[in-house]
Amino acid sequence: MTMNQNYDLNTYVAVSLAPNSPFLNTPSSLSSIHPALTHVGQVGQLQDVQLVSVPKDDWNNIGDDILASLKGSEGISSVSVQELRQRTKRGGDEL
Repeated sequence: MTMNQNYDLNTYVAVSLAPNSPFLNTPSSLSSIHPALTHVGQVGQLQDVQLVSVPKDDWNNIGDDILASLKGSEGISSVSVQELRQRTKRGGDEL
């Protein structure tokens, strides 16, 4: 799955699922945990790690509530807010 991520418009959260998680069979149902959540997709080849997005405006106002909802849901082992990192070019001519 190719994920088009727009960090200007959304905040992304990686959700790690426990082995007995009810979300493993239907990861798209993660979006039912909170109205502001949208299921984006699986992270790489890791079936037990899913990515959800939250519009920036919602995140700025109720991000703590959203994280609490995720962390308090059965079958979720951890959540991690993703940050856009700029890749830096490393060369030999930096001084």
